[in-house]
Amino acid sequence: MKKIFLMFSVAALFAACSNSANQATDAATVSADSTGVNYIVDATASTINWEAFKIVGGHNGTIGLTDGNFNIKDGNILSGGFTINMSTIADSDIPVGPDSMNFKLVGHLMSPDFFDVAKYPTGKFEITSVTPLTADAAGNTHTISGNLTIKDSVKNITFPAKVTVTGDEVTAEGTATVNRLQFGIVYNSVSVSPAALLKKLGDNAIKDELSIKIALKAKKG
Repeated sequence: MKKIFLMFSVAALFAACSNSANQATDAATVSADSTGVNYIVDATASTINWEAFKIVGGHNGTIGLTDGNFNIKDGNILSGGFTINMSTIADSDIPVGPDSMNFKLVGHLMSPDFFDVAKYPTGKFEITSVTPLTADAAGNTHTISGNLTIKDSVKNITFPAKVTVTGDEVTAEGTATVNRLQFGIVYNSVSVSPAALLKKLGDNAIKDELSIKIALKAKKG
């Protein structure tokens, strides 16, 4: 009994911390500055890696893009964004096979419990502002804010990124932390699920925050 109480005390503490940090804000005005040079995102050379967590363990994987572009001037991104191909959601930590948990997990992620891909086949990120960073310990060069669309929710998120312009090519890399509750994804949430469900789930309850690592390559259009 004490073990169960301790487990849920820890879960409640984590939930409180999750809900106080990394909160997205309401959608902002998308930047329309096109005074720079247009670069087209290479969807085949760009990747999004995601990681989701349970009380114990979790899963990670990838998701692809369909298209995107940046408008760049003097090494700074002025505007742009990209479209996410939700049908390409894949898991990387479970061996692939028609009878494996990989197949079942991906199918569940595509279901209405999570991203409802049949109804919402794409997501979207549109830049609202970019601010240069100096002397960042992690090597990031800019702070990027943008409207992230998942399902029928649009929220503004902010994260540091490393932007490199070399000749006719641009790379942009950054990691964002997203609270899935803000996009209407509440399945087995560690913070909003009823107590009876949490007791049943135990350490399989799913944390609210997702880590999304974005690595984009674009070439001058």
